[in-house]
Amino acid sequence: MITESTKPVLTPNGEVAVIEPAPPFDPRKLVKSAKAIFVTILKYWWLLAICVVLGAGGGWIYDQVNEVPDSYEASFVFNLETGSGGSELSSFASALGMSGATSNGNIFSGANFTELFRSKKIGNRVMMTPITIGNKTDLLVNFYKNRSGALRRTKNPEFLEKEFTFPNKPLKEYNSTQMSYLNMFREYASADLEIGNLDRKSSFMELTVTTDSDTLSKMMAETWLKKMTEFYTETRSQKTLELLKLHKHRRDSVLSVLSGAERKLAAQQDFSQYMIMPSGRVNEQRMTQNTTYLQTLYMDALRNIDALQTSLIRESPLVTIIDEPTFPLSSDPYPKGKAIKIGIALGLVLSLVMMFLINTYQNMMKKLQDS
Repeated sequence: MITESTKPVLTPNGEVAVIEPAPPFDPRKLVKSAKAIFVTILKYWWLLAICVVLGAGGGWIYDQVNEVPDSYEASFVFNLETGSGGSELSSFASALGMSGATSNGNIFSGANFTELFRSKKIGNRVMMTPITIGNKTDLLVNFYKNRSGALRRTKNPEFLEKEFTFPNKPLKEYNSTQMSYLNMFREYASADLEIGNLDRKSSFMELTVTTDSDTLSKMMAETWLKKMTEFYTETRSQKTLELLKLHKHRRDSVLSVLSGAERKLAAQQDFSQYMIMPSGRVNEQRMTQNTTYLQTLYMDALRNIDALQTSLIRESPLVTIIDEPTFPLSSDPYPKGKAIKIGIALGLVLSLVMMFLINTYQNMMKKLQDS
């Protein structure tokens, strides 16, 4: 009987072929195959043991070579408020995402803000900041050099042995070697720094520093934010400070002249009270007018100084801390033992592949001998 599965068909050369039905599933073959695999594993157990031991040993060596201390992350979430009448802060606020920033030559606008955070000018201020830890005061760069993990990034023996120390003196007095070392550690610190918007829809910014020390990470984040704020205030308030200095000098000059005029007026008034003729009081009137004019100039100078000092307050950025790092800081520990597990798994797979190849080769050679 010809069924649908055994229906004859024509091949491309015109011959008649019959499609044979697929053999039914035989679970005995599956058991036989599993038994053969189990026997092979038992036969070559030594190969499995060697590969697993070698994989575990390779993973252990990898851990010993690449293991690093736990890293600690300190993050500041902050916002910059311009306050009332603070139009001078618009470009800096735009850089922080508080308003739409346009591309211009302002160093505080757009992408310039992020680059400025990592710049040499800000970095040097941060690294040269004196800090106090316990009862010892030292430069932040020395604390960073010894505690940040930066020593692993250099092969210089004076760094590895922690013999080199940055002196607490102006940068212009540093020699070329000291400046090259400072530049290197400043670049390491910039690599440990992350700055950006917390969210696309938010004006909040996040500043993150990651080092091997929780104390250093927190101190670096605080100092970096503080120095950046100070630099902005100095840059934005430069013209106002120059005007304030000019008006203070003018105030002091007017006050000096006014004091002399008042003394002369008092002396003239004492002298004029003994005069009978009114013409003798002409000098007194002139001195009074001159003193009144000087008093007006002095009061104008005081008002201008007050206005400039108020303007300095408006120009100063108001950094509102939304979230600040607190101990204990979140850490990123090194995954100890992970490489060993991966090595064991690779050794197991490699041993099974080798068993399959050896078993296949032996079967082929046996068939050749039997034939």
